[in-house]
Amino acid sequence: MFKYMNKNFNEIRFGTALFISLIALFTLVGEYRARADESLIRIQAEVDKSIITIGDRIHYILTIEHAQNLFIQKPGPGANLGMFEIKDFTIHDPVEREGKIIQKFEYEISVFDTGRFVIPPFPVAFSESDTSRQYQIIQSEPLEIFVKSVLTAEDRDIKDIKPPQNIPINYKKWIQFIAFAVFIFAAIVFLYYWFRLRKKGLTIFGKEPIRPAHEIALEQLSLLKEKWREMLIKGEHKMLFTRLSEILKKYVENRFFIKALEETTSEIAHSLQEVNIDPDSRNNAVSILEFADLVKFAKYIPTEVEVEKQLSDLENFIEQTKLVFEEVEEKTETPISREDQSAVPTVETTNKLG
Repeated sequence: MFKYMNKNFNEIRFGTALFISLIALFTLVGEYRARADESLIRIQAEVDKSIITIGDRIHYILTIEHAQNLFIQKPGPGANLGMFEIKDFTIHDPVEREGKIIQKFEYEISVFDTGRFVIPPFPVAFSESDTSRQYQIIQSEPLEIFVKSVLTAEDRDIKDIKPPQNIPINYKKWIQFIAFAVFIFAAIVFLYYWFRLRKKGLTIFGKEPIRPAHEIALEQLSLLKEKWREMLIKGEHKMLFTRLSEILKKYVENRFFIKALEETTSEIAHSLQEVNIDPDSRNNAVSILEFADLVKFAKYIPTEVEVEKQLSDLENFIEQTKLVFEEVEEKTETPISREDQSAVPTVETTNKLG
């Protein structure tokens, strides 16, 4: 019996040791992968103070440490820092340390409201070389800032205002004069537009016809197609894709009654899943918005081929999801000829008087 118990105890001890060894092995593999990622690039965000009063300025410092052979899209002064307003922007000279490049980007920011605010994660795009188009994005950690009011408990007690002083001005006369001037100006403007509309055969109180969402979107997209090359040459790629995403969001809002202009890309993707739309078309719209976010926020510079593809994908999405109006055919009665009338049986009725 004791031999049997000793044998079971040895088996349990062996199994426990094997289980602990597997856990240690997975832990080492996870740490190795994490260290491998950190060996390429590391981003850190910090502030000089996390509790301020309203109107105070904060120094938000973004430190990027990366390998020498790694290419990064440097952050610019137009970064998205949530509710905070950027007052100043400074780029510090890069420093080489232990085979790594360390560079700091400092933002002087402020906010004019009280409460709890969050500086969102800062995205940074990087690739293996400056000629590679396969970008990856790394983000910093979000930071919480608490803003207090400058008023004390005593200052919050509202005191009575002083009574108005007597000013020897005839307000009634001035009000009548201003009202008469406004009336004359309004009458002149009304007559001017009335004559212009009358020449065009329109009425000033006519209602503007409601246009389909796809007509408006395609018209705006056509105007953008005429200007995108010029905008790309001038370096206005961020403005270009801001306009492109606005056309898509306005179309989605007018076509599917989704508040797309107030939603993020992920929220729009979730909203499109609730409407009757083809999955390929939905993925096409989300892909356009994600590429636009990469250009607007990650400082990605698109090529002409990529811009043409995004414009073409947007046009295809609108054409595939537009609301089609079918005309109703009116049914008309065909007149019966005399020959046909003779073929129609007639029913004679007689009234008997009795």
